[in-house]
Amino acid sequence: MASYSLFENAHRCSTRDINIGNSISNYYGSDAQKEATHESATYSYAPKCQPGTRTVVLEDLMKFIAEADAQSLRLAWLSGPAGGGKTCILRSLAQECLGHNSLAGSFFFSTESARDNADGFIATISHQLCSAILGFQERLLRKIANDPSIFTKSLDIQLQRLVFEPLEEREVQEGTGPKVLLVDGLDECRDSKQRIHVIRLLQALSENPVYPFVIIVASRPESDIVATFNQEALASIMTPFRLHGYDADEDILAYLTHELERIRTALSAGRGIPEGWPKREALELLVKMASGQFIFAATVIKYVENGKGHPQALLAQVLHYLSQRRPSSCTNPFAELDALYSMILSVSNPNQPLLRRLLHAVLEIWRLVETNSLLNESEYPGLGPSTLMLDTFFHLEYGTTHILFSQLGSLVHVPTEAEQWNPNGYIRFHHKSMEDYLKTPERSGHLFRSEADTAADFVIASIQHLQRWSHFLQPPIIDKAATFGALYLCVRFTWDQIPTWYDIATSELEVAASEKVAFDIIGLIRSLRLPEYFINAAAGGNSSLAQSYAQVASAAYANLTACSHSSKKIGI
Repeated sequence: MASYSLFENAHRCSTRDINIGNSISNYYGSDAQKEATHESATYSYAPKCQPGTRTVVLEDLMKFIAEADAQSLRLAWLSGPAGGGKTCILRSLAQECLGHNSLAGSFFFSTESARDNADGFIATISHQLCSAILGFQERLLRKIANDPSIFTKSLDIQLQRLVFEPLEEREVQEGTGPKVLLVDGLDECRDSKQRIHVIRLLQALSENPVYPFVIIVASRPESDIVATFNQEALASIMTPFRLHGYDADEDILAYLTHELERIRTALSAGRGIPEGWPKREALELLVKMASGQFIFAATVIKYVENGKGHPQALLAQVLHYLSQRRPSSCTNPFAELDALYSMILSVSNPNQPLLRRLLHAVLEIWRLVETNSLLNESEYPGLGPSTLMLDTFFHLEYGTTHILFSQLGSLVHVPTEAEQWNPNGYIRFHHKSMEDYLKTPERSGHLFRSEADTAADFVIASIQHLQRWSHFLQPPIIDKAATFGALYLCVRFTWDQIPTWYDIATSELEVAASEKVAFDIIGLIRSLRLPEYFINAAAGGNSSLAQSYAQVASAAYANLTACSHSSKKIGI
C-alpha cells in the first residue's frame, strides 16, 4: 500500500522537487486528509452499524452497486436527518465493499479535524487509487513530476491530471479493478459552493468513459444539495435513497439492548446490575422517543456510562424525565432529542448562565478558526477552544471550564490536562446536532444565545485584554489572552462594520456602556501597534507562531489603513 506521505503538505500548497527513483515518502500528504478515509486510525475504532442492524438499507445499497454498470446509473445519494446513522451506514458499507474488493476510495467530511472543506478532496481520492488500481501510482507520479504545483490548482484540473489522465494511460480493459467511491457528510463541508462543486466532480467521476466509478454520497438534505441533485442533468442519473423511508425502530432496539447489556456486564461485582435490566417497557419507551434517530440512542448510552453516577440511576433519571414530558404539539422532528439534550444540560450544572456563555463561546471560536484559512492552517494549538484558553480569556478561576464541561461527557469531548497543548486537545461537540440545537431558539430555549450577543461578549473581553497588554507589551507567546483578543478583532470583523454589523443594543454592551467605558477600537489597535509588533517578530524569525499571526495581523492592518478615515466608536 502506498504511504500516506505521498501527498505530504498538499493542504499547504507547497511544492518540492520530485525524484521518481527516490522514495515517495517525502511527498504530499495531510494528516487532516488521512483522517478523511476509511483507512484512518479514527476509522478503525469509529462506530459502525451493530451486527444485524440497518440490513435492509445496506442490502439496497449493495444491490445498487452490483447493478450500477448494467443500469448505467452510477451515482446514488443517501439522505437523512442529523443523527439518522448515515455515517455508520457508510462505514459498514465500506467494510462490505472491502470484502468484495470493490472499494476504490472514500472521503468522510466532518466538522472535526479540519475535514470541513474540499481542498484536499481530489488529492485524497487519487492517493487511494494508487493502492486500489494496478499501475495507477507510477503514472500519477509522472503527472506530479511534470507539474509539481498541481495541488495549488483548481479541483477540476486536479481531477483531470491526478485521476483521469493516469487512468487513460493504463491501457487496460474497462471494468477492471475496484470502482466504488464513498463520500459521507457532504453537508459538513462548510462552503456551499464547495459542496455543489464536489457533486459536479462526483458526476464527472461517474460518467468517465474510460473508468466510470460507482459513487454513493451521504448527507443531510440541505437546501443547496437538494437543489443541485434536483437539476435535470443530475436527477436523470442519480438514484435517491431516503433514510427516513427505512424503519429503524428494530435496529435501535437491538442497539440499545446490546449496549446496555455491555454496560451491565462491564460493572464489577460490587456494583453489579441484575440480569433483565432494563425492562422491556423501558427499552420500548426509549425506542419510541428516539423517533428513528440513532443519535438519540447513542447519547443515552454515553450518558448512562459516563462514570458520573451509577448506570441504573442515570438511566432511571432519563426515563423519568422523558415519561413526565407532556406530548408536544409542535412539528419539531427533533423534539425528543432536544428534550434529552435539555435534561443533560440542566442537571449537569446549576450555573446555567455560565454554561450558556461557554457553550456558545465554543461555537464562536470554531466559527472563527474553521472559516479563516490562515488560522485553520496554523499548527499552533492555542487557537482552538481549550479549557485553559476559555478560563484565561473570560477571567475565570483556573479549572472552571474543565469542571463544567467534564459533567457533559455524553455531549462534549473535553481534553485532559495533558492534551491541552496537543492540536487535538480542544473542546468539541460529539455530534453536529448539538450545534443545531444551540443555534435554534425554539429548540434550546434559555440556553440559546444570539451570535450578536456572543460576539459582543468576545469584543469586550478582547478589548479588556488589549488594554492590559498595552501596559506590559508581553510577547504573544506569553500573553495568549491578549494575542487571541487581537486576532479575534482582526479576523472576526471588517473594521468599518464593527459598530454596525451587529445590533449594538445588546445586554452586555448596555451594561458596559452604563459604566461609561468607551474605546475607539480602531484607534486602540493602532495605538498599540499590534500588527507591526507581530510583523517585526516574524521578520526576526522568533517563531512559526509569530509568522502565522503576522499574516493575519498584516491583512487586518491593511484594512485598518483603508478605513483610517473612520472615527466610529463602540461602547463597551
